[in-house]
Amino acid sequence: MRVYVVFNILCHFVLSIMTPFSGLSQDSGVAQIQLRNNLDINVCSDDGYATFNIQEIEQLVLMDLGIDDDDFLEKILISTSNGNVLIVNSPSNNPNIETFCELDAELTDIAINSNKEIFVLRGGGFTEIDDNCNMTHYNYSWFGSNALSVDDLDNFYLGSATNTDVFKFELLPSGIITGDRWYDFDNGSSGGDFVLLNDKMYVAWRLSNNNFRLYEVTVNQDRDYISHVDLGQIPNNTFGLASELGRLYGVTPDRLYEINLSDFSFSDVIQNPNIEDEWFGAAGFHEASPYNASTHINFTDAENDINEIIGDWTNTIMGGQTIYIRIDNSITNEFIIAPVNINVETFPEVDPPEDLIKCKNDSFNSFDFNEVSSQMQINPNDDLIFVYYNIDPQLNFGAVPLDLNYQSISEAETIYVRVEYANSIDCSLFFDFQIINHETPDLLPLSDWNFPTVLESCYFDQNNNGYFNLNEIENDIILNNNDLNISYYISFNDAQNNTNQIQNIFFLENSSQEIFIKATNTFGCYTISNFFIEQDCILNNESLFNINFPKFFTPNNDGTNDFWNVYGISEKVRKESIIKIFDRYGKQIIAFKPYNSNGWDGTYNGNPCQSSDYWFVFYSDSGYQKVGHFTLKR
Repeated sequence: MRVYVVFNILCHFVLSIMTPFSGLSQDSGVAQIQLRNNLDINVCSDDGYATFNIQEIEQLVLMDLGIDDDDFLEKILISTSNGNVLIVNSPSNNPNIETFCELDAELTDIAINSNKEIFVLRGGGFTEIDDNCNMTHYNYSWFGSNALSVDDLDNFYLGSATNTDVFKFELLPSGIITGDRWYDFDNGSSGGDFVLLNDKMYVAWRLSNNNFRLYEVTVNQDRDYISHVDLGQIPNNTFGLASELGRLYGVTPDRLYEINLSDFSFSDVIQNPNIEDEWFGAAGFHEASPYNASTHINFTDAENDINEIIGDWTNTIMGGQTIYIRIDNSITNEFIIAPVNINVETFPEVDPPEDLIKCKNDSFNSFDFNEVSSQMQINPNDDLIFVYYNIDPQLNFGAVPLDLNYQSISEAETIYVRVEYANSIDCSLFFDFQIINHETPDLLPLSDWNFPTVLESCYFDQNNNGYFNLNEIENDIILNNNDLNISYYISFNDAQNNTNQIQNIFFLENSSQEIFIKATNTFGCYTISNFFIEQDCILNNESLFNINFPKFFTPNNDGTNDFWNVYGISEKVRKESIIKIFDRYGKQIIAFKPYNSNGWDGTYNGNPCQSSDYWFVFYSDSGYQKVGHFTLKR
């Protein structure tokens, strides 16, 4: 995508333009333009192409010529209520005021022609002043006249504070003045001047004391009136207008201000330091300048004044090229050619930064911004510079870069990064990202055998195998159970590395076992603790919670369900319990201890019993008793 460059002349040397862009998407960007004595214009784009306003480049060249040639220096002449003629030097760069002449009467306006001859309205009369402030009076007086201007054809324009007419006249070499009405605006009166800018004439017109308007007038080649539009209201008491090297200025009794025609805004240039000496009139030093500028692709075209490029122009060679500005003096027919190097540098090609996240324990973490640089850089061969800040460097001129190894000071901080090529003309991209210190889950600290955290509850399956439900320890170990993922491991290293995870239903094979519990939150931050399980729970557990009495058995010596016995109790309970079995008529068939026997094999005195329902009574030393029945199937 190409960057559209519209120049605003801020100074001879450095000029900065902002073009719109959103978010940290870089479809368009910041075009930073620098004009130096070697006439280099440097801009940034994302593809090596940019669009330029040719007229603005020509104005920059004229300004640059002023560095070596006083005839091109920016100046605005101001006439005052106490009869002074002031010069505001460099109004677009570093304005300063000097006094040119001190006359003896109120000066309502001032004008300058192509020969740099200065004219003033003095007491309603038309007067010329030379470099030594000597005055020449012309036989022309119009009561109430307050506005005087000169165009590029050296026609004079005169307006009155009490009349709707504007007069156009010519000063002949003999000193005779001849002219006629230029236009009658029907309503209002002249507020201040009639000045040319970019082939349009701009008029400060007063409809009332609180309603000064700016008219844009279309004129023909002879500068005759064709039509006009009302651009809008300008500051009250704008008694003077001036155009100077492509800019339009207004003058009120207390200030000089610039009029931006693109958005019709106003910005102060310089204040009147002596308000008792009010500013009444203004004229740009080059307002009637005979200099014409044209732009050409090559030197030969500029030399022959052919194939002029105008309007908006995009460089035809990626990365830029040299164009040639021809400056003609229409009076002497002399010209100069100024080469201008257009340099269009591309923005760095990078990925937007990702947030840096670490888990905080007792203190905030340090972060290595080199990780961000590596993540952002797409082409490892690009020589890029990454600079990091904790305040936005685009809004804070004095932002100080951060060390690449940065010690954070809060849970979340916004970090700004500027990216540019090494030896760049400052084609920088700006991004921001977050560094985040997330809290880790809060668990009991690691314990040892001297002061163990123990899971004391265990259970038994239908085969009397003892097991533990590891989840039952969570409420004892986890102190803030908020959206945590829980996992279990046999070793600390396995827990750290997320390897060899075990299930929460754990069958103990040894006399005891250390288990490591890992709690991980939604941000990936984790804490590891531990607990112990012991075989004593399985051997001596008196719980009858999972006791199980089978509903049937099949004593056919096939190895499956050949015996009937009680299941789901510890060795201790099996040793201390007794089971009695009865047939359906109440006859006791057998009595046995579950620990000492595989169970009833379905015989009585060595003879197989028939298929039928049988009854049992279970007694434990704890006083528990259970009566039920089951089926023998053959």
